[in-house]
Amino acid sequence: MKQLMLTILAFSILSTAGAQGYANLEKVLNEQLSETATKDGRWVFHSDKGNIEKMDKPLVKAVIPNFDIYKVTLTHYLGSHINETTCIILFDSAASRIILEAPLWYDVMNKDFIKLFLKKKFDNKTNLLAFLDQFNDLLATGSGCKITRTALTDEQAKYDIINFKGDSYTTSGGGAKSTVSYYKDEVWRQVTIDIDDLQLIRYTVVNPATNKKELSVK
Repeated sequence: MKQLMLTILAFSILSTAGAQGYANLEKVLNEQLSETATKDGRWVFHSDKGNIEKMDKPLVKAVIPNFDIYKVTLTHYLGSHINETTCIILFDSAASRIILEAPLWYDVMNKDFIKLFLKKKFDNKTNLLAFLDQFNDLLATGSGCKITRTALTDEQAKYDIINFKGDSYTTSGGGAKSTVSYYKDEVWRQVTIDIDDLQLIRYTVVNPATNKKELSVK
């Protein structure tokens, strides 16, 4: 019985610590992604279904030590379309700053998000590539996409963002769920990362269907 009570007490302390740990983030989310906002195309945080979860990405965290990394359920309002989906939130608690990275199916990457990782020097090529693997895994959060490396030199790393046959992603909102499934392999976007002196110096995204450059950050 004593052991059981100690276990319950420990669980209660951890649960309380977790809730308190998210309190500052919830406050900022409620302020910056407010339920009272009316702008079309907005992202909104609803605290009753935010599902905040801290992500363990130590190699990414090491590059942006001021930020903690979370995945959060947000709701996107665009006209009559209401979608709930998992997004990445970077949170700098000292500055009460958040950076939102929407899932890849929604749009190309946020420039402010990408800029955080440019011009940071790595100790060696092995560490740089290990970071990129974890970074791409983070980017794929909530998207159903896979990011695969297609080429690598000392000056460039190239990746395809691929929707594989049989993969899918689901959004929900307005009392309904919608699932998009892929019936064939398709390259959704192509990414080129320019490297100089073990630093990422430029991040470019191209739509292979149109050959249009959709993002270029340096």
